[in-house]
Amino acid sequence: MKATVSEPQTWKKVIDVEIPSEEVQAEFSEKLKKIRRDIKLPGFRQGKVPETMIRQRFGESIRAEIIDKMIQDSFRKTCEDNKILPVSSPKVTDLKADEGAPLTFSVETEIDPVIDITGYQNLKVKVSPKKIKDNDVDAALQNVIERFATYTDVERAVKKGDYIKLEYLKVVVDGEERTDIKNPNYPVEVGGDNSLKEFHKGVIGHSAGETVDLTIKFPKDYSESSIAGKSGDFSIKIVSVQEKKLPEMNEEFFKKLGDFADETALREKIHADLENEELKRAKEEAQNKAIDMLIKSNDFEVPPARIEQFVDYVMQETAKYNHPGTEPPNREELALQYHDIAINSIKRRRIIDFIADKEQIKPNQAEVDAEITRIAQMYQQDFETLKQALRKNGTTLRIRDEIREKKTLDYLIGEYVAEKSA
Repeated sequence: MKATVSEPQTWKKVIDVEIPSEEVQAEFSEKLKKIRRDIKLPGFRQGKVPETMIRQRFGESIRAEIIDKMIQDSFRKTCEDNKILPVSSPKVTDLKADEGAPLTFSVETEIDPVIDITGYQNLKVKVSPKKIKDNDVDAALQNVIERFATYTDVERAVKKGDYIKLEYLKVVVDGEERTDIKNPNYPVEVGGDNSLKEFHKGVIGHSAGETVDLTIKFPKDYSESSIAGKSGDFSIKIVSVQEKKLPEMNEEFFKKLGDFADETALREKIHADLENEELKRAKEEAQNKAIDMLIKSNDFEVPPARIEQFVDYVMQETAKYNHPGTEPPNREELALQYHDIAINSIKRRRIIDFIADKEQIKPNQAEVDAEITRIAQMYQQDFETLKQALRKNGTTLRIRDEIREKKTLDYLIGEYVAEKSA
C-alpha cells in the first residue's frame, strides 16, 4: 500500500491511497476460501460448493466488502503512522476499484489544526472589583426581607402593592380570540415594576369576585413573544386579593437567618457576601478579557466539524427544555445563531488546553478532594462513597478538567503560582 498525505487547509487532511491489485486479489481469494468452507447450499455438502458458483453468486458483494475493509484499514493505519487525530468521519472520494487494476481512492478528514499560542505570559489584565457601598447592602438586605414576606387574603378593594389571583374569562388579541393564554399560577403584583400600566389602573378599586374588562397595549419587548407589541382585550375575574406583610427586624428574624446577634451583624455578613460575589464577577470579567485578547492575537481556524458538534450539543440541550406540544428548535436557525459563539467557545477551549499543557498546569489531589467534599456536603453524602461513585462514572475526570481550566485562567490574570501538583 502507498499512502500520501496532504493538507489543503489547516483543518483538513487528504490521504491518497493506492493498493496493488495483487493485494486486493489476495484478500478476495482468502475471503472466498473462508466462505466456501462454511457455506451450505442445496445439493452440495458443506465445503464442496464449486468456487465458480460462489464467485457468480457472491463475488460482487465479497469484493465490495473487501474494498470497504481495505479502505478502513488503510485509513486507520495512515492516521496512526502520521499521528493524525480525526475530528470528523472520513469522506471517501475518487474511488477506482476496477478488477485487475490497483485500488485507488482519497480520504478526507478534518483535524484540529496545530496551534502555537503566544503572548499569554504578560497580558497585564487585572482584576478590578467594584467597592461595595452601603446602598448595595441596603438593597440586598431588602431582598432578604422580601423573601420572608407573608401574603394574607383581605376582604377589601384592590390597591397598589396588593397581589391578586386572577382568571382569564376571555382574551382577544388583535381581533382574534385566544384560548392558549393560560391563567397565571401565581399572584400578580399590582403596580409592581413588571406590571403593565393599563392592568394595574384597571384592577385598582375592584374586589374579589368582580369581573374587570381591560384593554392592554403590550410593549415590543414583552416576554410572551406571541403578543409582544400587540393590543389585547381582556375580561378577567379577580379570584382573591392578598396583602403583603414584611417581617419585623427583630431577634427572632435574625436567628431565623443564621443566629445573627443584631442587624449590624447581618449587614456585615451581607457585605462580605457581596464582596465575594463582586470579586468572583470581576475575576470572570478579567479572565474573559484575557481569553478574548488571545483569540484576537492568535489567529487559527476551527474545523467545520467542531462547529457542527457544538450546534448538535446546543440542539440536545435546547430540546431538554422544549415544552410539550411546541415546535422543536430549528437546527438551521440555531446553527446561524450559534456560529460565532461556537467558534469562540472552541478557540477558548483550545487556548486553555495549550497553555495548561505548556505551563504544566494541572490539579493536585487535594484540590480534587476539596471539590468532592463540597459536593458531598451539599448532598449530605459520605465522602469516600461519593468519591468512588464519581470515579466510576467518570465525573472525577470532569472535576479535574474544571479545576485545570480555573487554574489556567487564574494564571492568565496573574493569580496563579506554579506548584508541584499530582
